[in-house]
Amino acid sequence: MNRVLPRHDRDRGSSPIQVAIIFPIVILLTLSAVQGFLWAYARNVAYTAAREGVSAGRMYEAGPEDGAAKAQAAAQDLGGNILTGPQVSTAGSTQERIRIRVEGQAISLVPGVGGFTVSATVSGPIERWTTAQGNG
Repeated sequence: MNRVLPRHDRDRGSSPIQVAIIFPIVILLTLSAVQGFLWAYARNVAYTAAREGVSAGRMYEAGPEDGAAKAQAAAQDLGGNILTGPQVSTAGSTQERIRIRVEGQAISLVPGVGGFTVSATVSGPIERWTTAQGNG
C-alpha cells in the first residue's frame, strides 16, 4: 500500500539540512569581517605610533632615536593584544627629514594561521634653528 503524504509532511526535515549548509558559510563570513576590522585597527595603531614618533623626533634638538622610542612606546600602549611584536625603524632618516616605519602583526582569529603583517611609514621635516639672510 502506497500512502501519499500530504504536501506539508513531505518537507519535514529540510529546514535543518538548509541550516547545516548555510550556517558554516555565515560563520566564515562573520569571522572574515571581524578579521578585516582587526587588521584595519592594527594598521591604524601602527600609523598612529609612527605619527607620534615623527612628531617627537622632529622637535628642536631631538633625533631619530627619540622618535623611535616614542613610536615604540605608543605602539605598545595603543596596540595592546591587537598589534603584536611592533618593530620601529628609522631607516631613511636624513639631517633634514625624519622617517619612521612601524611594523607588526595583527592578531588572527583563525587557529594555526599566523598574524597578518601591517606596517605604516610617516616622515616629516626636522625642526632646526635658522637665521634670516640679508637680501644683498
